[in-house]
Amino acid sequence: MNSDPENQYVHHCRITDDGAVIFRCDTDSTKWPWLSLHPAHSIAVQSVNYFASVGASHAAGRLDPKKWSALTSLQWQTFTHEDNALPATHGVVDPQPDPDKADYAISLFNEQGDPVYRFTGAGVVFHNRDFKAWRAKARAEIMSLPEPEIFNYAAPEVVGVSQPVESFVSDLLQEGDTSKVQALVTSANGFMPAHPYHDGSGDHVNAGHLCDVAQQAAHTLRYRAGKEAAFPVAGRVTFKRYVELDRPFEVRLKENLTKADMISISFWQGEHHCADLVFQY
Repeated sequence: MNSDPENQYVHHCRITDDGAVIFRCDTDSTKWPWLSLHPAHSIAVQSVNYFASVGASHAAGRLDPKKWSALTSLQWQTFTHEDNALPATHGVVDPQPDPDKADYAISLFNEQGDPVYRFTGAGVVFHNRDFKAWRAKARAEIMSLPEPEIFNYAAPEVVGVSQPVESFVSDLLQEGDTSKVQALVTSANGFMPAHPYHDGSGDHVNAGHLCDVAQQAAHTLRYRAGKEAAFPVAGRVTFKRYVELDRPFEVRLKENLTKADMISISFWQGEHHCADLVFQY
């Protein structure tokens, strides 16, 4: 989460007569380190979605400071997958059909006008006091679980990352027809500057973390199926409950037709089913 009003990902926003928001994107990777990743990398995908949606909504006056909002589902497509793919330089947020909801749709394009991303998200809006009470109770339940003394993260080459600090998951295990990994994102390893790309509130495991964890787990599953390394071309995720930092969670994977071209993933922490995600390759 970026709190600096002088350092925003979207700029030169213009509101059309029908309520669409047209904007430009900052392409400075010194400000936004995740821009150095391939545009289809899950960290880049989720970072663009967050900063574009929040920045454009703020410019349009759609964010109510007296209320909290939470993303409940997101679908996305990535359109550029070549090695030298260009990042997004501009985009448009569709007119908002219902101002009382946190739903949105965004299209982003590169400098040549080619599509890079399409996002459609849905969310819920609630008052601060209700949210804070629920959040405190849910978090306390998970934080009462024991903190692991040692967590064995998979080697970077196994999960498709560059350095050990980027690995959030264990080696792949098999249980019946379900593959699984354990995952752990901490307040120490999950955010810049310790992590080279992830930013956030530090309150919980963010959507960007979950999609990164899913991509790492899917990488190992596709490798086992004999597939070449690749980023997903589309995905969808539904959030049911926050995943807490500093406590392990389980990631369960099922592949389609044993080809690992479509992978269904669910996230569990404690006894709670926290989120569902599907990657398409």
